Amino acid sequence: MHLDAVFWGSIISVLLAVIIIGYLVFKVIRLMNEDAERHKSEQQPH
Repeated sequence: MHLDAVFWGSIISVLLAVIIIGYLVFKVIRLMNEDAERHKSEQQPH
């Protein structure tokens, strides 16, 4: 029983880490894409 708790705890921790990292990477990629679109639409120099 104790080993099961440790096992599931580590699996849940790994899953949470993967989800958080994936979410951050997704947000960064989306921000970079939005920036690229913005730069494409404002070609005129400021």
